[in-house]
Amino acid sequence: MRILGGSYMDIGEILQRRALIQKRQISGPQRRRVQAALLERLVPGQWVESDLGRCFVAEQAFPLTHRHGDLALGQIAAADMSLLGRFFRNEPFDLAQAAWIDTETTGLGRGAGTYCFLVGIGQIEAEHLVVRQYFMPDYGDEPCLLDLIINRIACGAGLVSFNGIGFDVPLLDARCVLNGHGHASLGQRPHLDLLPVARRLWRRMLDSCALVALERDLLDVPRPGDDVPGYLIPSIYQDYIRNGETEGIARVMLHNRFDILSMVTLATRAAHVLAESAHATPGPYRDPVAIGRLYENEGQVDEALAAYRQGLRSGRGAAREECGQRLAMMLKRMGHWQKAATLWEEALDGSSLHPFVELAKYLEHQRRDYEQARAVVLRALGGVRQGRLRCPSPATTLGELAHRLARLERRIEAQTGTMEEKDVR
Repeated sequence: MRILGGSYMDIGEILQRRALIQKRQISGPQRRRVQAALLERLVPGQWVESDLGRCFVAEQAFPLTHRHGDLALGQIAAADMSLLGRFFRNEPFDLAQAAWIDTETTGLGRGAGTYCFLVGIGQIEAEHLVVRQYFMPDYGDEPCLLDLIINRIACGAGLVSFNGIGFDVPLLDARCVLNGHGHASLGQRPHLDLLPVARRLWRRMLDSCALVALERDLLDVPRPGDDVPGYLIPSIYQDYIRNGETEGIARVMLHNRFDILSMVTLATRAAHVLAESAHATPGPYRDPVAIGRLYENEGQVDEALAAYRQGLRSGRGAAREECGQRLAMMLKRMGHWQKAATLWEEALDGSSLHPFVELAKYLEHQRRDYEQARAVVLRALGGVRQGRLRCPSPATTLGELAHRLARLERRIEAQTGTMEEKDVR
């Protein structure tokens, strides 16, 4: 039998694991009751029991007027999906009807030994964002947790996560298969993963697109002082299993709840950035390169050109340089050779090899001006040799430029010979 995550387990091993789970369920109820009282004092919630096990369910409601950073939670309901919609898996859905999901796990793997011991789910209900957190007090209570979250997720139009497509959902699906919930298949639900959105929009502007870094650099949301670093979370759960320490679990639940609020704010910020007009003055969170590429991929040519021109006017450094390159290449594909050539000429004082090569090709093949093309290639050769022009492989680049130079010199020689022959005649 193949187990999701890359490992294999036969029927005997599965039965042994089931027996171990049952043994834990029988041997530990008194210890869990002591823990329950302590956890209830630290986190508002209640214990839910069924024939599948028991879970602690915490619930907290945040008014939609609540501000997480400089944005209110309720602003997500008015988010423009026009460009954000391309990031959805399966099909777009109304974010006001979404299930915002975040998990805390016993490790970073996706094999049979990794459990989701806490799952937080946020949903907008009436005038509040309600965050429910499902915590399993022991490994044997996993069937109960999975049953509760599957039923809760079914109430949403789709999932929103941060790295959920790469981690949370595959892990939950694997746990469902191991516990006989294979039909649940959360991976088939409509899903918006905010990590690819953040990387696409802000990786050039920020040092990191981790959620904590986005909170600090983009959302202006400081983490609470009693927050727990993510790398400590697996060991905190192990401490709870061994000796019933609940203060760490309360901090993990705060961490999980904060992640969900930050996801709502992050999605709102992304929607606002994408909704800004390509012709307007860019806001502080807008990368014209990223926006231009999105428009270009969507076939919205005028908007893409406007975004690149905007970046060329107001951008700095590498962003301005890339906007110029992409704008010129779009103009080239549209047949506006002279406009593209003007941009390449203006970029010759920069550190990129690209405009030299493109201008040389234009002069050689479009203008038949071999002398000017030769001058550009010689300038490029000097820049690469002196290290002023960026290129991935200087040796290869020098060979390519030398080949182009030799061809141009042959053409100049042939052109000169033809002209001399005409003069003689």
